[in-house]
Formats: sequence, C-alpha cells, structure tokens
Amino acid sequence: MEDFDGLLLRLKELDLRELLSYWILNERKKAELYEMLARKARELGLDDSAYGLFRLLSLEATRHDRKLMSVYERTFNTKELLPVKLPSVSLDEKLEESGDVFRVLEAALRLEALAEEVYKILAGTATDEYMKAVFSYLGSTERLHRRTIESLIKEYRYGHA
Repeated sequence: MEDFDGLLLRLKELDLRELLSYWILNERKKAELYEMLARKARELGLDDSAYGLFRLLSLEATRHDRKLMSVYERTFNTKELLPVKLPSVSLDEKLEESGDVFRVLEAALRLEALAEEVYKILAGTATDEYMKAVFSYLGSTERLHRRTIESLIKEYRYGHA
C-alpha cells in the first residue's frame, strides 16, 4: 500500500460512488487479511486475545462491507461497483509471513487508522443525513478497533499477554 498521506490525498479526489466502490472492496480485503492474521496467530501459538482480536476485526470488516453495500445499492440503484485504479489495502508480504507480533499489530493499527480517515472523507461527501450517520458510526467503530489494538500492543510490551 502506498504511503498513508498520499493515498488519503488521492481518495479525497474521488467522487462518492468511486470512493464507496473503492472502500467496499477494501473492507472485503481487510476481512481476508484479518482472517489470515487470526490463523497466523493460532499457528504461532499466541494467546487467545490476539486470535480473538483478528477474528473480531475480520467479522467487523465483513459487517462494514455489507452496510456499505446497502448504502451503495440504495444510493446508486445498482450492485455494480466502479473500478478504481488505486492500490488496495494490504500488508507487506514479509509481514504476513512474520512471527513478529508487534509488526503485525502495528500494521493492523495503520489499517484501522486509514479506515477511520476514509469514513471521515465519506461522511464529508455524504449526500443525506442517513449516509452521514452510517459513515460516522462506521468511523467510530474503526476508532474503537484502533484503541483495542493499541491496548493489545501495550499488553504484549509489558508481558501480560
């Protein structure tokens, strides 16, 4: 994934339909990434808090995808997403293979920070109050995800996990 700030600048240039299309696909990608990280946590023998966090984040990303798709269909009367030529969310391949819990959690933290910012952009481009409320709510859940990941990072640093 390109640098955070550069990607955000490019996302701000998209219209609502393009941005929604892009982010729906990225919520799907996030769900896959977190599911892979949950499996990796199990393989590495990490405690249940890491596994549970990644499973929760995967389920939440799937839930966000469904909610966004509902808004998209309601707004644009179609299920067909627009192709957007921007990189999708990802983790470095080396990171996906890594056993470094901190690097993985920090990457997840960056994904959640990006998601929160995208929802702020979406809320700012919303065409009605319902949409704005949905995007604001989803953004607030991303903020909670970030705080949960931060808490887990602190637990691992202090050896309580």
